[in-house]
Amino acid sequence: MSREVNALNAAWGWTGVTFAEVVAHSLMGHALVTDSTGAFHYLDPDLGELTLLGDEAAASAHMALEETQAIWRATALVEAAAKRLGPPAIGEVYSLTLPALLAGDYAHENLIRIEFVKLIFLTGDLARQTRDLPDGAPVQLKVID
Repeated sequence: MSREVNALNAAWGWTGVTFAEVVAHSLMGHALVTDSTGAFHYLDPDLGELTLLGDEAAASAHMALEETQAIWRATALVEAAAKRLGPPAIGEVYSLTLPALLAGDYAHENLIRIEFVKLIFLTGDLARQTRDLPDGAPVQLKVID
């Protein structure tokens, strides 16, 4: 089992999904994944959401949507990140700092390069902890060593 799948099962297992494969991921860390039953899911690390897509045809239809393609490519963000941070190394993606993820602040200065596996762990844990909060709820970050 790949590091990515192990990370998904550890960090996003609270969703009840047993992950089997990362089919593809974008430069901003969005992922198309399959579970142990063969169903496809779309993982949006920015929103902390895992969406069941269904079979391969449903996944293909979802990925072909103009809106999905725009989010997947994130052209302006990727170009800004590449200009400011350089290209991601193997195993890395671009994302937002933790405070920016929480705030939904896509300002270019909030972009970082991060290992895809670390992003999976970070966003899975964040989504688990914040899943029942209403939009706009205040959040306090506590760093624990």
